[in-house]
Amino acid sequence: MVKILHFADAHIDMANYGRHDPESGLPMRVMDFLKSLDEIVQAAIDAQVDLVIFAGDAYKDRSPAPTYQREWGKRIMQLSRAGIQTLLLTGNHDISPATGRAHAIQEFETLDVPYVKVLDKPQFLSKDDLGGLPIQVIALPWISRSGMMAALELDSTDPSETYKILGERISELIENWLLEADPKLPVIFTAHASVEGAKYGSERMVMLGNDMVL
Repeated sequence: MVKILHFADAHIDMANYGRHDPESGLPMRVMDFLKSLDEIVQAAIDAQVDLVIFAGDAYKDRSPAPTYQREWGKRIMQLSRAGIQTLLLTGNHDISPATGRAHAIQEFETLDVPYVKVLDKPQFLSKDDLGGLPIQVIALPWISRSGMMAALELDSTDPSETYKILGERISELIENWLLEADPKLPVIFTAHASVEGAKYGSERMVMLGNDMVL
């Protein structure tokens, strides 16, 4: 049996108000976020999970302060040193709308951190991609409308029509991956996206722009 820990939408630097911790200098709200993140990481290590999936949005935007990058990096490196396969999907708050710009969690890919994979485009991960774990993953990070229009050479000016086409293309891609998948192994689908029929809570307020609905 494969043990998996999943979390998402950490937004560890959401601190527009409040007091600061006198020892670290960090906002108390950030300290609360980091405490929760510590609990998540420690739970993964204590339970000896095989796979951690973070489904996007480490920060409040794509340009986090170096201090927050340091704090996020400390926790991800703990998972790496524990030898836990870790998947980091990019969310809408992690990426730039401009083509070619680095995203907020780029450094883990650039530095080739052991056991950590950054997924900034739709991908199918086989058993071999996951260190031999008997599982397969279909990962769908946040997909910007402008980026997908450029990739698919679409020129529609109607947003609803564009999202309809994108949804169809993504569905085809996923169906093809499912056909290629090893039927003897389970497949996990993880995404940073809106789901048709979902009921949203207050966190909906931090979404940026229009979403493609799956």
